[in-house]
Amino acid sequence: MADIHPFRALRYDPQQVSPSQVVTQPYDKITPPLQDHYYAASPHNLVRIILGRREENDNPANNVYSRAAAHFRDWRHQGILRQDSHPSIYIYSHCPVFLPVTGARGGSSA
Repeated sequence: MADIHPFRALRYDPQQVSPSQVVTQPYDKITPPLQDHYYAASPHNLVRIILGRREENDNPANNVYSRAAAHFRDWRHQGILRQDSHPSIYIYSHCPVFLPVTGARGGSSA
């Protein structure tokens, strides 16, 4: 049996950013033109963390992963991303083409 625990999610602060400008499709659905669109939408768009751009001068110290970590750290520090004050179980819903799905998200000890 699963051992599910509530957790404190990180969320965008809607007082600082417009959710419509910062959320994305799942990373594996983002095409290069859509990535460009997300980059242009906001300097705080999630695409910068989940599917950042590779740059010509990438190296072991400065690359898509180090930039994602820096964005995440900076956004937390600036309050762009805030952690919920209380642990919760989060309900989500998405609709694949023919099969609506509803579920809950929580932490697991497994």
